[in-house]
Amino acid sequence: MAAPSSKMFLSFGRINGFVFKLKPTSSVTYATALSVNSSNGKKGFPERSGKGSFGRRAKREPGTPRTAKMPLDQDWTSVYPAATPFRANSVPLPVRMGYPVRGGVPPEKKGNLELIKIPNFLHLTPAAIRKHCEALKPFCTEWPSALDSGDKCDELFPVKIESSDFVSAGPSVRNPAARVVHLRLKLSSLKLDDHARKKMLKLVGDRYCKDSDILTITADSCPLRRQNYDYAMYLLTVLYHESWVSLSLLYCVT
Repeated sequence: MAAPSSKMFLSFGRINGFVFKLKPTSSVTYATALSVNSSNGKKGFPERSGKGSFGRRAKREPGTPRTAKMPLDQDWTSVYPAATPFRANSVPLPVRMGYPVRGGVPPEKKGNLELIKIPNFLHLTPAAIRKHCEALKPFCTEWPSALDSGDKCDELFPVKIESSDFVSAGPSVRNPAARVVHLRLKLSSLKLDDHARKKMLKLVGDRYCKDSDILTITADSCPLRRQNYDYAMYLLTVLYHESWVSLSLLYCVT
């Protein structure tokens, strides 16, 4: 079989001529059939390191619970050092809770959601409280002998801070309402004159109780209790200094 080929020579844009010649070529085409059937007869994905078609791992057997390995003289403060939800594998007590099914006994502690919901006091054992007291003793001093009555305490420490800790039922031991801080003090302890007192009453509004002469500042805007405490002290400082500012002084400054 021969295929024609041509050559053309150009010289400064002028065609000199054409030369045709025959060039022998040969071509051979081979075709093979692709087998679609697997030799081993298995279907699905290819195996991965001999673990099956999807590479599944062997199922782990549950280990021995901690209660089975606890000695009789176990230090309980190391098991429950702080407030935490109920853990069945850590409490060596046959606790049961829940609705008895068909007149039987309540469900056992393992996998019992009712025991996880409620709060527990497993961290407040006598040994734990004793250990906490011993740890705090070096940082404590004797009560001042001059503060022998409540009136003297109110006179020397007029500002009182109140906050609450909640015991809530649920998987978390934290309560968002614990961040709220209430600052209370008697307005007479600020030693204000007539003008400053009237201006203070205008600024605080209904936060002042006339019957008990107590000013209450509530801070709950910040996510942490310490932040709300700092904010309440800041508000008290601003109110005190602002109450002493008179209009005549403002006119002189402007």
